[in-house]
Amino acid sequence: MSSTSSSQEPRVLLSMKQGIAHVQLNRPTKHNSLDMELIESLLETLASLQKYKELRVVVLSGNGESFCSGLDVAGVMADPKNIQFLLSGCDGHPHNHVQHLALGWRSLPVPVIAAVHGHCYGGGLQIALGADLRIARADARLSVMEGRWGIIPDMGLSVTSRGCVREDVLLRLTLTAETLSGEAAKREGLVTEIADNPLARAEELAEIILQRSPDMVKSSKRLLRDSYTQTDDERLAMEEKLQKRLLGTPNQMEAVMANLQKRPPQFKLD
Repeated sequence: MSSTSSSQEPRVLLSMKQGIAHVQLNRPTKHNSLDMELIESLLETLASLQKYKELRVVVLSGNGESFCSGLDVAGVMADPKNIQFLLSGCDGHPHNHVQHLALGWRSLPVPVIAAVHGHCYGGGLQIALGADLRIARADARLSVMEGRWGIIPDMGLSVTSRGCVREDVLLRLTLTAETLSGEAAKREGLVTEIADNPLARAEELAEIILQRSPDMVKSSKRLLRDSYTQTDDERLAMEEKLQKRLLGTPNQMEAVMANLQKRPPQFKLD
């Protein structure tokens, strides 16, 4: 499967295998910089992923030498209609189209793992922060690059960075537009872990997640993402509510029996 553009080469490569969706940005000669065709293809891909009932995990990566080098500023800003579209409301969501490029991954009910290598700048970093987990090479290069263009990061960074990066550190990174190595980015909270081969590690984690109850996985993402701005009492109430929904269900019982019988689980999808 692929999300096509007006050119022959699809801007996004999408494949599905055993519940794992592989989404790959595919503008390798431009370090996967975000032109309008790639942006529109990503939005289409996010919409299609919402419809896959068999979806269990998403692995997000970039083809070629980089994950994503950010916005193709010259190309996108050449037409004022592009800016109007990007800042217009995204149907079915309380944010605009450009914010959905990052927040759309968070809106998926399943875990999204970003494999980061090469350049991960500006919009590329914000897309990566929209993922639930970020695996990066030690020599990857990450930057909140927007300040160099006289603009602020506006793809949901103020939301996706919560719980990952200290506010003062994020402000420093935004004001200076400094570039961090993958190792430094991990220390600052932008990256979850370091791997020599981030894509292979992301696939390994995806396979592990497949061995867990899909109901538990979705509930865990909802609990830890959706309750972030709630009070302690509200978070505890959500914990209890979600747990009650899991206890005694077929998939929860299958998780127990598979562990006791030392066999691979056979979960059912809704």
